[in-house]
Amino acid sequence: MTTTDMNADPTSGPLAGVTVVDISTVVMGPYATQILGDFGADVIRIEPPFDTARQSPANTGRNPGMAPLYMQVNRNKRSVAINLKDPKGIEDLFAILADADVLVTNMRAGALQRLGLDYDTVHERFPHLVYAHAQGFAPTSSQGNRPAYDEVIQAVSGLVSLQDRAGGSLQFMPTFIADKTAALYLLNGVLAALYHQLRTGEGQHVALAMADAMIAVNMVEHMAGDVFVPAAGEVGNPLSLTGAHAAMRTKDGGAIAAVPYTNDAVRKLLVGAGLDAEAADPAWESPTIDRPVFTAGIEKVLAHSTNKTTAEWEEYLTANDMPYGLVVDIADLPKDPYVREVGLITEMEHPTEGTIRVVANPLHFSQTPTGFYRHAERAGASTDEVLDAVRTPATA
Repeated sequence: MTTTDMNADPTSGPLAGVTVVDISTVVMGPYATQILGDFGADVIRIEPPFDTARQSPANTGRNPGMAPLYMQVNRNKRSVAINLKDPKGIEDLFAILADADVLVTNMRAGALQRLGLDYDTVHERFPHLVYAHAQGFAPTSSQGNRPAYDEVIQAVSGLVSLQDRAGGSLQFMPTFIADKTAALYLLNGVLAALYHQLRTGEGQHVALAMADAMIAVNMVEHMAGDVFVPAAGEVGNPLSLTGAHAAMRTKDGGAIAAVPYTNDAVRKLLVGAGLDAEAADPAWESPTIDRPVFTAGIEKVLAHSTNKTTAEWEEYLTANDMPYGLVVDIADLPKDPYVREVGLITEMEHPTEGTIRVVANPLHFSQTPTGFYRHAERAGASTDEVLDAVRTPATA
């Protein structure tokens, strides 16, 4: 893997000229604002004295406060240390907001109110500002003051229930799926509000509850029969909720994903597994899926998938034009041939942390490319630079 230098020009990005003030913490808000920074926005990160992401995972890193999670969601930002519980800190924040286009926060509404940073107060002073606020539960709901972590939102959004239905486990998904999904919703909201701001000069309140975002996402396919009133069938996507919804083990110890969604696909997989007699069942000629028969067919494939090596399955699936993917260990992704081919994970030299791996933004623009132009900074590294530019002599 080659080491890449930072040579991107932020002025070439699609959001060049946009200033974003980020007073969010941990994952959801910072991930959304990092993408805005990838798009060329000048993201000014207002840091409280402590952000748990700076120490996650614990005891992993070269220097205190520069842990992997923080570095993964805070590139392309300038870090400014301001104590928002101090009136002088609020004064400094307002000086920065005067020329900003967007404010992003994931503080709970009550905390924002106590700090004098609620939407009504900020909007009155800066009517042009897009004020993007996300928290666990809708502030206007009975749950509005509850704290929330990713796992809490997985629980209330039905995701843990899906795990239980599918495999009898209450285990959380092993990824911050709620945080990152909500971040992408928040990002979309900011972009839409910026378009409105560009046309009208008006700012507005963009509000998102993590619980709402995950419920909306989970119900896309799992509303199923409950789409109709009265219900026309069971809740839940049938294939997703069976033990047969799994990758295939191969003869040489590998694994490959080739999930069938049609009767014909099941028939082809049965042939591939050497089950010609089962593949000859007339049921596979029908365009209509008989769910028990369909599931039983997949289970037979999984039970006999080790009849072929990984390479033999690849050859067979390619010849039959079936979608498939090798199961890649997450530890192997940096050296995975596809990842290397598209340059998604590269190595860079961080000014204080040495050689690090970074994941590029996966979006590609033909005229306004995304870029990596500023490493995640130590807390407060850009405080003087930012405040010197906005303070008047009387407030300096």
